[in-house]
Formats: sequence, C-alpha cells, structure tokens
Amino acid sequence: MTLSGCLAVALGGAAGSVARYAVQHIPALATDKTWPTVAVNILGCLLIGIAATVFERRVADAELRLLCVTGFLGGFTTYSTFMLDAATLLRSGEYRTVAVYLLVTLAGGFAAFTAGCAGTGKLIERL
Repeated sequence: MTLSGCLAVALGGAAGSVARYAVQHIPALATDKTWPTVAVNILGCLLIGIAATVFERRVADAELRLLCVTGFLGGFTTYSTFMLDAATLLRSGEYRTVAVYLLVTLAGGFAAFTAGCAGTGKLIERL
C-alpha cells in the first residue's frame, strides 16, 4: 500500500460515488428506487469488464488501475467487483468455488441485510 495508491483509490472513489448519485437522479430512472440501482449495477459490470480487459492486455499502470477499478468502480458499485471475481474463478476452472461464491454472497448478503433490519427494528422499539 502506497500513498499514491491510496490517493488514486480516494479520488476514484469520490468520483464513482458522485457518478452513482447522478445516476439516481436521471429522470427516466428516478421514478422508482430500484431502477437506478439496477442501472448502476449493470453499467458497473460493463465498465469493469472493459477496464479489466484493458488493464490485463494493454495498460500496466498500477495507480491508474487503482483509480479506475478499485476507486471509481468501487465507489460506483461493488457489484461489478463481485462479478469480476466470479468471472475470474470461472475462467480458472473453479466451478464449484464460483457456485459457492455466488450463492453465499447473494443469499448471505440478503440474510445479513434481513437480520440487520430485524435486529435494528427490535432495538429501536425498545428505546
């Protein structure tokens, strides 16, 4: 971990977060809270696919990758990183691992969210 790497992630993350916020305010998507999230997740997957290919085949600059992939796309959506990790496992032939990874992440994430909501709701009721 270097200072220049941290700065690249911070700058990219700030820009990605602002971009996500902007997508939530596109009039065609803003009628429902779920569609901006879907748009961000799908766009993020497209962008990380493009970025991963460019950085793998053409660009070796570590700070630029940190800025674009870890920073910008990490701030924009972590769903894209989730898909990149799954695709990497799949390309490596780790079929069982990718299946477990997808299932645990999706089901575990939903279960954790549900538990967090229920637990917090009960705590708030007691206060």
